Amino acid sequence: MKRAVFWISIIFIVFSCDRFPDPDVKLLRNFSFGFMNNQGDRFFAGEWVGDSIVFRAINNSTPMKDSIRVLFEVIKGGGEITVSSSYTNKEGFTYTGWKLGSDAFKQVLRANTYDLEGNYLNSSDLIAYGFRTDQWDTLPNPFEYNITGMAADTVNKITLIICGGRLYRQGERYYIWNEVTGPFLSSLRTIFIDRNQDFYVCSWNGDLFKSTDHGESWKVCTKPYSQLNFYLNVSVTSDNYIWVSTHNLPTKYSKDSGQSWTELGSEISSHGIGDIFRLKDGSLVLHGADCCSLFRSFDEGLTWTQIETIHHTYNVFVDDKDEIFIIVHPLTIYKSTDYGASFKYIYATSPEWGSSYDHIFKKTDNFYYIKAPGWGILKSTDLVHFEEYWINFNLRELYIDHNGVLLATYWTWQPPYERKVYYRKNSE
Repeated sequence: MKRAVFWISIIFIVFSCDRFPDPDVKLLRNFSFGFMNNQGDRFFAGEWVGDSIVFRAINNSTPMKDSIRVLFEVIKGGGEITVSSSYTNKEGFTYTGWKLGSDAFKQVLRANTYDLEGNYLNSSDLIAYGFRTDQWDTLPNPFEYNITGMAADTVNKITLIICGGRLYRQGERYYIWNEVTGPFLSSLRTIFIDRNQDFYVCSWNGDLFKSTDHGESWKVCTKPYSQLNFYLNVSVTSDNYIWVSTHNLPTKYSKDSGQSWTELGSEISSHGIGDIFRLKDGSLVLHGADCCSLFRSFDEGLTWTQIETIHHTYNVFVDDKDEIFIIVHPLTIYKSTDYGASFKYIYATSPEWGSSYDHIFKKTDNFYYIKAPGWGILKSTDLVHFEEYWINFNLRELYIDHNGVLLATYWTWQPPYERKVYYRKNSE
């Protein structure tokens, strides 16, 4: 009997809730709340977020009869607001001003809403990002995580990137990227710049295009492999020679800006192009796109002599003094001051995971930055003494724009599929 009474009581309560719902719940369902400003906009720390912050409450069933009280508060970032308490007008709008602080990169403004009886209704958050100096600022899931190449013209103050197969030009602020459209500018993979400040882009289909007007217009170069629709490994030396390679075809170079191509010696065709440098005596030092393929040529690449090294090499860099640096797995640096006759241990890191070691060395102003995927970044002024500049085991790629702003990326195909971009602008 008691069990029967219990179930009858439960059924009565359920039907009562359906016939006589909580008036506060019904009231909340009648309204929509939200900021009219864009979520996730980018600013410099200390700036005002637009001309004003606009918040609106909408009655979904009947026209607005009563105002809604809105209390604004800064939740994160340390900024300030001009109006902390206000009421919506007859259209449901209310306004405040929001100046970003510098306590955090991701900054949050919250609007708490109440009816005229003081009953709490809802809260809404507005997120903005305030870029700071001398800090690593982390953007979650931005479009530029998918950068595959950057080229910086420090003379004319222009930086271009390839991202998601498209070309972008850096705006007046280093975190703004504007798409460059036009013929040929799709399905792009890499970008580079020569000593004449001419830009080149290469497509996933092996096509090469050149711009002599800072990326405003582009013309077609002669295709290095006319029968191929596959991506190329591309490098450019200080004499403006362009070097290309692809799978199972001869490595080639162009000394006339991509108008004609010459095959290199067969010794390196199976290795391809990783990085290549022109030394002051006119010889070439090349590391292939695979392991253990360090070579030198004295006849414009017709013949090559392999340079013997200890361990397994993955990358080469040559500084202004013709000192040769090699990267040995797992990211250990050796240096040669005698053109590769001998190598001396310099420095080592311990990456959390393995990766390709393309374009490890970056230089801007008087500093070298050495990318260590799966570990972080080293910094040096002389490539003798190193500072552990930034330890980040998530690091994948590092780029530097024409102003010396560092842009690093991380992404993974493993759940939860994180995508991150890190910006850092130094004051020095």
